[in-house]
Amino acid sequence: MNKVNTLCAAVLLFLSSTSIAQVQFKLAFDQETERYTVSIIPVATYTNPQNITGTGQVTIKVPTNNFDPVDIEDHLTGMHWEANARNNSPSESPDFDYISFGLLIQGIAFPDYVAGVEMPLFSFQNAYGCNGAITLVDNFADEFMPPNSQNANIGNALTILGAGGEAYGGIYGSPVCNCDPNAVLSAKEEVGLTSYSIFPNPASDFVNVKVDWAGEAGDATIQIVDATGKQVMASQMNLATGKNTQKLQVSDLVPGSYLVYLAGSDWKIGLDRFSKH
Repeated sequence: MNKVNTLCAAVLLFLSSTSIAQVQFKLAFDQETERYTVSIIPVATYTNPQNITGTGQVTIKVPTNNFDPVDIEDHLTGMHWEANARNNSPSESPDFDYISFGLLIQGIAFPDYVAGVEMPLFSFQNAYGCNGAITLVDNFADEFMPPNSQNANIGNALTILGAGGEAYGGIYGSPVCNCDPNAVLSAKEEVGLTSYSIFPNPASDFVNVKVDWAGEAGDATIQIVDATGKQVMASQMNLATGKNTQKLQVSDLVPGSYLVYLAGSDWKIGLDRFSKH
């Protein structure tokens, strides 16, 4: 098969394969360099040709009129990122602007995806300096996700051949990133979540949600959301200070990828994703 036919075959696979979420996105800030970095953490290893990467997008949510990404630096060979879309103060979230970065490549890229190894995609600075917290958009929870009032295509995406196309698998850690070292702690730390785990993964009949809780005891809800953002299960959890484990029956869920949230009366935290056989 010649090169042209190989590329055509890869495109067909992207279009025809079932999507299996395999990559988590991460946003971090470095105090020394004053730079924000967007990274991904694969949950699987892809070698050639399974590492063929076609398209990508990253969207951040920033304080309105106080953020402009500059000095964008790429960190992976063959993958160039540009801030190419902006939506200011939408009615769904009027105190924030949404900035999307698009992946520009010559044809396709072949980065080295290794399970569990963090891969910085690109970094940038704010032209206005430190102006408080910014947020990596959560595809499953943000109020401005399509369809929206500005017909905007926002959200995070990355197409990888080995993942069956769209590989977005949620956010690693907290989506909130603050440049001020004296700022209030992240949402997880504020409410008292110190660590968590979801197992077994993949799951067939049941999944355990383990939560280490340092906050006040109280009622919470474990929510399971499918790849379209639809809640398919909710279970009440009585959080006690210390270790908590809840077993959820998932045998009736259709095979696919699911995101788990922990929610209280005035907070909601994305935990992790699991696959259902």
